[in-house]
Amino acid sequence: MRRSLAFVLCLVALVLAGCGAGNDQNDPPKPINITPGVAQAEPIAPTNAAIEPTIAYDGTRTHLVYCQNGGAANHDLMYCQRVGGGTFSAPAALFAASTNDSRRPHCALDSAGNLHVVWVEGTAPNRDIMYCTRSTAGVISSASNLSNTVGQDENNPRIHIDVAGRLHIVWEGSTPPPSPTSAAFYCRTVGSVFASPVAMPFGMSGISGEMPDVGTDADQHVYVVWSESVGPNRIIRMMRSDDNGANFNNIGGGTAVGGTADKTEPRIVCGLLGEVVLTFVAQNTAGDRALFGCNTQTGGTFTDPVVLFNSTTGGVRSPSISRFRQSDGVRVIAVAFNDGAAGGGNILVKTSRDGGFSWPGDPVDLSIGNSEPSTNRTPATALDDNELILAWAGQPMGGGVVRSFTSANTYGIP
Repeated sequence: MRRSLAFVLCLVALVLAGCGAGNDQNDPPKPINITPGVAQAEPIAPTNAAIEPTIAYDGTRTHLVYCQNGGAANHDLMYCQRVGGGTFSAPAALFAASTNDSRRPHCALDSAGNLHVVWVEGTAPNRDIMYCTRSTAGVISSASNLSNTVGQDENNPRIHIDVAGRLHIVWEGSTPPPSPTSAAFYCRTVGSVFASPVAMPFGMSGISGEMPDVGTDADQHVYVVWSESVGPNRIIRMMRSDDNGANFNNIGGGTAVGGTADKTEPRIVCGLLGEVVLTFVAQNTAGDRALFGCNTQTGGTFTDPVVLFNSTTGGVRSPSISRFRQSDGVRVIAVAFNDGAAGGGNILVKTSRDGGFSWPGDPVDLSIGNSEPSTNRTPATALDDNELILAWAGQPMGGGVVRSFTSANTYGIP
């Protein structure tokens, strides 16, 4: 990337972080060592494209959800699993009753091992957010419509489960007429039922909110981030709830990251009380794109963003972030992203071993040798104490139909 992006983003107006880096000055941070695994395609030989994978991992079993093109301009939502490095089970439809298009799934596991899935159902401009579960016994629940709006359009759902088992779901939706605009919506479970969705405060100085994400820290504070238009650019907003999602507070003026560069696709993971790690994509007026990272340890003010990766191929897209706290307190963060054009590129992974303060070393390409270059996109990540599970959509070596790939990659803390 040209110097212009770094120069522009050096001008981003931020306050200083509340604490310093987690490494001793006499012990420079070392990169995490990743040993790439061999990717396995699912389906092995699909007739139609299998795209937009999302994964959940419990340390033993990988749960894979993806969208399978039905050959008639619609996609079915499919599920399969594998234990360790074994083969995937036969895929099963999660929403067999769909007559529309099922897209953009996201999933999470609860403490009992049940899988919770959200996705977009229908076609624009009248898409809805759907939800279902798959029990440990393999029973798939009926699908529930969480948004259930007529004449409004929803997209890009994300789901998170806190330590108490509450579900927190966000999506990008449109507000009702007569002044429709996009906003970040939030929905949670109260007991065993979903509360009515609410729109996050938006338009504080902008006109729209999109691409939200959600997480909770160890003390069950809820954090929602999204990209919001302010004039010709977009900034990253964040709101925090201190009562399990009943009410949200405007922390730090509601701006996680400001400045003049256009910022999109915010993704967060949370850890200890007040700990939030944020990544996002930024683009300057020259069209240069880069991946940035920052963090807060107070649940409010973020550190100055640092460049995690400068694109040399035309773009950085679709970041996916995951976190695992080792038994010795080391906080491993992994961010996977597509380095390439909108049609695809290679899947790179950047890691931190101190909770997102430092990101030493070059990104590791985990798609190279596993699938065709320049076709890989929409990565999804999961971590345990020594494995990074990665899924993405791409073409197999030699060409063919796009399918979902999954690889188990071991890592070690130096």
